[in-house]
Amino acid sequence: MLPTTTNFFAAALTFLLNLLLTKARLNAPLSDFPTLKYGTAWKKENTPDLVYNAVKAGFRHIDTACQPKHYNEAGVGEGWTRAAQELGLSRGDISLQTKFTSLNGQDPNRVPYDKNAPLEERVRQSLEKSLENLQTDYIDSLVMHGMENTWEDNFVVWRVFESFVDEGRVGQIGISNFYDADAVKYLFQNARIKPAVVQNRFYRESGYDTEIRSFCRENGIEYQSFWTLGANRHLLRNEEVAEFCQEKQLTPETFMYAFVMALGITPLDGTTNRDHMAEDIALLRRVRDGEELFTSEDLIMFAEILGIPNFELDEDEEEL
Repeated sequence: MLPTTTNFFAAALTFLLNLLLTKARLNAPLSDFPTLKYGTAWKKENTPDLVYNAVKAGFRHIDTACQPKHYNEAGVGEGWTRAAQELGLSRGDISLQTKFTSLNGQDPNRVPYDKNAPLEERVRQSLEKSLENLQTDYIDSLVMHGMENTWEDNFVVWRVFESFVDEGRVGQIGISNFYDADAVKYLFQNARIKPAVVQNRFYRESGYDTEIRSFCRENGIEYQSFWTLGANRHLLRNEEVAEFCQEKQLTPETFMYAFVMALGITPLDGTTNRDHMAEDIALLRRVRDGEELFTSEDLIMFAEILGIPNFELDEDEEEL
């Protein structure tokens, strides 16, 4: 009788441990990498509900900008806080990234800072507005939305950014819409606090930022892609991709996100569809659970179809 009882309790304990591990995995915070970052551009008055739905679905990284022309930053603040309250999440469970946008990128009738103020003050006012809009007392990641007209002004903005990190009001700083590899390297070399993020459009016209992405990998910089789906429809319609999706139980969209994550890229995901949000988070869980979606041969083939020039695999991309 004793062996039978012992076996029963051992089996029961194993079952309970597996159940707890499964629950822990499914409920694990999605603030680690690799990740999908929810993009909030052009969502206007729908922003609060869409951000709310995204956080409820499992997104924990959110990208926005202090640029009323294209972003409803206050709506992002409303959406994430409402979802967090319902889910019992703390501020530390959500990663908020916003941007300082220069005057030439703003709607002249809706500039979120004093356009007549010195550049340093415009940057400071933009941060204050972002903190207010996002209902927080710190920003996880602050990004230059684009280059200023001169390198002198680029460094004026960057030095103020660095002061925000020194003050503990911003966790990390980065750049966006920098498509010249030499410009990225120059800023990196001359910055006291190095850029932690490069966020660029991922498309054929820029050669898919091959040199910039290589520099990012070499220097521990997170490369974020936007327009990841819209600029690459030719890959999503490819027959080999369709066959691969059927085999791996992926949609063309989740295939593309999985592919760029396998290349070490953090894609922005701006879906407005709740079913697609759920599909994308399900993909993220598969990736984080260690599922091997791509062989090295797969990555090489799809990179060639996409049109990435001079594509070479890093050691950590050999089997993903």
